[in-house]
Amino acid sequence: MLCKMPSFSFLKSSRGDGNHDQHGPVAAESEQETPEKAQRRQSRRDFFRALIKKPIVITDAKPSRWRGSQSMKKPAPLQLQSPRSPDSPSTPMSDTNKPLPPPPPPGTTNDEPIRICTSTPKPATKLARIIAPIAPDELHKLFSGAPQFFARSEGHHTGAPHPSVAFPWNTEVEIRDLCDHVQIHDEAWGSVTAWPHITVQVSKDADAAKEHHRKQRAHFMPRCRERPNMLSMQGLERGTVGYGAALELGVADALRSIDDIRETSPEAVMEHRKKFLNNKEGLRPLTDSVLIESLLSVSETYHEDPMKHRRPTLELYTQLFTKILYPPSRVTDSQDPYSLQVQIEALIGVLAAPFVWVDFGLVEWRIRLGQILWGASSDVTADEEIAINNEVMHEPGTQKYWLLLQILLSCELLLRLDAVSMNIDHGLEAAKPSELRRFDKSATSSVRWSIILARQWMENIQIEKVDPTEEKKAAPGWLATLTGTAADTPKITESIDHLKFRGRNQTTQISGLVHFARKLGWPDIDNLTAKIAANGITMSETIQGISAAGTPLSTVSAGSNSYFTKPRPGMRKGLLPQRGIAALTNPSGWLSNSYLSGLILPGESLGHFLMSTLLENDELAVAKLGDEANLYGGFVYSKKSYWSTACVVGRVLAAKKGGHECIGWISTPVVPRGVKEGWVDIDVEPAVQNDTDKQGGKPRIWHKTQIESDGNVIGGADASSVLPGDFVIPSDESYQKPFTVTLESLDLFSAVDEDSNSIQETPTPNTEGTNVSRIQTYSAMMRFMIDSDKDSKREVNLALSHDVQFVTAHPCVPSPYTDILRTPTSPTFQIPEQSSIRSVKASGNHPLHKAFTYVRIPILDLLFTSSTTPFSAILSPPASPITLDPTQSSTHTTNSKIPKVLVIDCTDSSTSTTKLNRPTSPTFPSRPGTPVHVGILVGGHKHGVFGSDLEMLARALCAERGWNALVSRKGRGCVSCAVREAGALGWRVVVRLA
Repeated sequence: MLCKMPSFSFLKSSRGDGNHDQHGPVAAESEQETPEKAQRRQSRRDFFRALIKKPIVITDAKPSRWRGSQSMKKPAPLQLQSPRSPDSPSTPMSDTNKPLPPPPPPGTTNDEPIRICTSTPKPATKLARIIAPIAPDELHKLFSGAPQFFARSEGHHTGAPHPSVAFPWNTEVEIRDLCDHVQIHDEAWGSVTAWPHITVQVSKDADAAKEHHRKQRAHFMPRCRERPNMLSMQGLERGTVGYGAALELGVADALRSIDDIRETSPEAVMEHRKKFLNNKEGLRPLTDSVLIESLLSVSETYHEDPMKHRRPTLELYTQLFTKILYPPSRVTDSQDPYSLQVQIEALIGVLAAPFVWVDFGLVEWRIRLGQILWGASSDVTADEEIAINNEVMHEPGTQKYWLLLQILLSCELLLRLDAVSMNIDHGLEAAKPSELRRFDKSATSSVRWSIILARQWMENIQIEKVDPTEEKKAAPGWLATLTGTAADTPKITESIDHLKFRGRNQTTQISGLVHFARKLGWPDIDNLTAKIAANGITMSETIQGISAAGTPLSTVSAGSNSYFTKPRPGMRKGLLPQRGIAALTNPSGWLSNSYLSGLILPGESLGHFLMSTLLENDELAVAKLGDEANLYGGFVYSKKSYWSTACVVGRVLAAKKGGHECIGWISTPVVPRGVKEGWVDIDVEPAVQNDTDKQGGKPRIWHKTQIESDGNVIGGADASSVLPGDFVIPSDESYQKPFTVTLESLDLFSAVDEDSNSIQETPTPNTEGTNVSRIQTYSAMMRFMIDSDKDSKREVNLALSHDVQFVTAHPCVPSPYTDILRTPTSPTFQIPEQSSIRSVKASGNHPLHKAFTYVRIPILDLLFTSSTTPFSAILSPPASPITLDPTQSSTHTTNSKIPKVLVIDCTDSSTSTTKLNRPTSPTFPSRPGTPVHVGILVGGHKHGVFGSDLEMLARALCAERGWNALVSRKGRGCVSCAVREAGALGWRVVVRLA
């Protein structure tokens, strides 16, 4: 009996083998199986064959990690399996009726495997993306000529970040040099800033330029500058500032306060100085004679050393530590104990002593510097001299002595810092990072300002000794002569009161005064020039016998008119003068001496000195205006009015045609009603909308990342995913009908609480307690008449009640590459090729990313909106042709956190087609030296050609509502760049002018 064996036919090779037996028992038994069972069994067989003999495929798409190895053999060509029978499906689920594969190529046999064709296969077809991101180089072209806004720190211990504007994607000098502020025009005004600069006057004079560069060679510049940057304090538009100054107003020097007021009282200061002198380390007690000789010596070294202070270090060490300072108690430089670095560290340690020296980082002391030198002395008398360390010297409370001592130490420090700079410049020694870090850490702000003072002193002041008048005494009797008892002739000791401080550059300063008067259109300019020709304007001697009534700077009203935000009543001796300043003008007073000498520290003081000197040398003006002045208000004189730029009335009236601005002062033909000739003070409130000016208790300038993100051309989006449809090009076409605006009057109304603004001055040895300020305080209102086609004349009254600021929107140059955005998804090009798209092409605007949103509203619509309407409601006006046009207002929604901007349209349909006077291509001259016609709007050198009543109306509206605003003018900059700059500043309003 035969046993039935199991079938192992599924282990057979898939290749046909002609030698195996076809008639075995298994085959006979299979014939008895049904076709369905046979098909299932065959399918299982084929499935396992595919698992066991699946070929390995090596392609070029995935190279082996061993490619390049010499031991690796070239793989044999992949072989195809022979065609199967139609009854043998390839997979268990294959269709049995699948058609046969193509026949083998001719010439092949059943025993020869079929090889794959080695020809290059046709690449697979990929569908191109419908919308591709904008490439980086295209983005650079798109925003060619567009300013970008930054705020970067200068290093450790340098304070708040430094704001700047740049054109990083342009190489043309004409574009990179575009700025939003005017240049300094006169050499006499160069001391207004500590920033490196070159004046227009010097740039036009070859000899002056050579002398300027000689002074700039190999000298030390401390990283300490005034805030706000005075270079940016006069924008291209009158009454405005630049981007940098706008950000720095939040950290202005005038906002600085003393940490501990108790330590700065006169009594506390005296005690600090006594302890400081009694210490056997640091400063030696210096008599007046030693102080005077040291000041003369250091000045002579600065000006007459032909090697630019390259004296031997041992000589400098001996002179410093035998006459001025005690030798250091420990060795700080083992390699060279007499090195310049040792001397520099010792001087810095003395000048950094707290509550001993004057801190010129405070604006008040920069102004009062001249008062100590030339003002009426309120110091103690000679009978109150004290003995310290067995030497006779002044009482520590005398301001003049301690100021000159501070100047001496600062000059000695400056000589050594210049010597180090010279050595590094000549390659005699290398800059040592460790020493630089040590200097940055130890040199406080007060020390750095002392260095700035030393440079100004050396460059501008010349000291002259005056022999004191000997008192005539009766001759001794003959008996005394014979007996030898006659007293010896008393020795006359030198005193700092016998010094004269002359200006080295008085001619330059007088020329700058005349320039200032001409810029403002000062009346009787001929009398001023005649007085100068007759040498009638000179520096006076040190004032000793003039009463306090003849010296400037008494306290003024405590209202918010002052540039200083926290008025402090009373004038005291000590390190903390009061805030809020008025001046009692006096011919040849210390204000005039401060300007004529050139001893002017960076900041706002130059404007005060110029106006005070002009008034003090115009007898007619003083007779009409009085001897008291408010340097932060304004005055009416000779059918014109003059205003400080610190006063909002001046900033609004500056937009009037015929106005002038120069170094912090504005003149205008508008004469206010309700006042006579004289000084006025304006009562205002802080701006309502400081916007995002303060976040988390810090001013906007500290938020560097947000400033750059909110002003970036793509609004902080991912640069790799920016699409053409993300941009829109705003239009400058106006839907506003033509209209005219006329200023009717500026009205001043006396403040109700005027009496409460007067401050009682603290009595001093030279003054009595009197009600100091006689200048009245007013509130201001402007009255306009508007005449439009659809309505009759309407009167509009706007109160200048808020202390708002205006910024000139930075100039830009339009890009010719806007066709990069021509895609079906771009909102700009979805509009039919009619008026709107033509306006977009002609506007010269840069694209605006969807992260920025704005709404454009005609000024007439805003004027007739209630002043109590919330700002958020103004930004969401009802539907209109303007709000529905994506080139006029943002119609999309966004998740961006950049605040929405209000664009006040001050144009009309008659100005929409005005030809733009600015270049249309970022590629300027093709040949070096070819002049570039950038137009008066871009260059801004025609500072006084603009102005209209409409511009005053827009500014007055912002002053009433409390809106800080950018002033953007057609032909100088575009709407897109103005909106981005508003985002960087954190402001919400742009005034768009024709």
